[in-house]
Amino acid sequence: DLGHRCVVMAVPSSLRLLGRPSTLENSDICGLYVHSGWNEGRATYLQVGTNTALYFRNGTWVVDRYGVRDSDLAAAWAKDHRQPTPLGLAWSVWKSGAKDFVADQNLQALDAPDVTFISRRADISGEYTFAGVSEGYPYYSNGDMLIRYHHEGRKWLVAGTEHKGNNCIAYAEAQETMHPGYGFLKWHVWNASTGQWNADANCHCLAAPSVIHVLGRHPQACNARICGAYHLVGVREGRPLYLLPGKKAVIRYAPESDRWLIDFDALAEPGILGRILQWAFNGSEASDACSAYADARGSSHPGHVDLEWHIWENSQNRAVLDPCVRATSAPWKLHVSGRGQTHENGDICGEYLLVGLHKGWPAYQKPGVSMAIRREKSRWVIDREGLRDSLTCVAYASATPGFEHPGDGGSRRWHVYESCSGCHALDLAIQIRVDDPGETSGGEPNAKRQRMECPVTTSHAHFGA
Repeated sequence: DLGHRCVVMAVPSSLRLLGRPSTLENSDICGLYVHSGWNEGRATYLQVGTNTALYFRNGTWVVDRYGVRDSDLAAAWAKDHRQPTPLGLAWSVWKSGAKDFVADQNLQALDAPDVTFISRRADISGEYTFAGVSEGYPYYSNGDMLIRYHHEGRKWLVAGTEHKGNNCIAYAEAQETMHPGYGFLKWHVWNASTGQWNADANCHCLAAPSVIHVLGRHPQACNARICGAYHLVGVREGRPLYLLPGKKAVIRYAPESDRWLIDFDALAEPGILGRILQWAFNGSEASDACSAYADARGSSHPGHVDLEWHIWENSQNRAVLDPCVRATSAPWKLHVSGRGQTHENGDICGEYLLVGLHKGWPAYQKPGVSMAIRREKSRWVIDREGLRDSLTCVAYASATPGFEHPGDGGSRRWHVYESCSGCHALDLAIQIRVDDPGETSGGEPNAKRQRMECPVTTSHAHFGA
């Protein structure tokens, strides 16, 4: 329907340029690009880790190593077909030997965000990361599990890495989607006890983070209870639904007002799991009553630090803007590595935990010491003196547009202070990584998956209500 088509055609928050072999000139233009703004009315994307931009300029889409600029130079270009994004275009890449641009039929821009799969079955649930492209479609991995596209059946499949063809545990009709992370897809899960495929309305694959942190409300303020880690549990009104475990609170989307709401009353009754499953699909119970809200402004999930939250104040009998409150998809743990312990300032390496916000951005601190990672204007900095308002720091790196934390590509080219030269020197070995997604919040590995696959065939499928 129209709503589905609008979702499919929305401007992606990121895209991947893929297909050019590493042995060819200008192969380094391939990689992940994040939406960073607009130019001439079209979306602009910046490559993670570099200054390379993919944007619309003078009637064509171009890949430019020097960012968005007024120039006739580019590493690659594609003819415009009056579409808001560069998806599905034919690219030509500069070849020095020919002194001209040469068509590259393998190069493509692909909308392939990482996704989260939620189901009553723990063995197939979790975060799936982009792993590659097969026959023009992305596939995703989570340990020994894959989400992949089956061309013959035109379905998205959830299956083990060792299974081929249409063998799978769950599937959804693709409906012409280019990735599986759309809330309107209808998933079917194999039931080994009955030997049937069961339509599961509570099974979803979403291009949304599995956990969102709400931070910044003063502990003594009214409705300080909104702070915490909210977990993705379902879909409501076509958008992700998040639950705050132990407090029976949810973050949900209200289409009437185009707002994200933090609601402490939606699941007030006993039997919380059953309430989630029933309430998520019962729009008649919905209202805009809430403890806090933020205007959605086109966001696909509430975990964006640029959203402004209004919190209900009993003393004023209304919701009041609290500029300190933010919801973010930033992880709770980061690892800094690469700086040798024998090097000056080698102690910046180690584990950092999310401790709150600093100037509206997620802030991290080393346990037991004051060393912190904080955002300072367009940079991420590591500061021995903790979370303070200062340009002084041990190390710094440029912040990648579109990222809310410095891990996994969110920061570029770290510079570390060296007293011998009296300035910060580039250290290409430094990396910041998100905590291993294969661990639980308690740090214990997830149990080994136990599963059963079955081929998707019409004779086995059960298309229930």
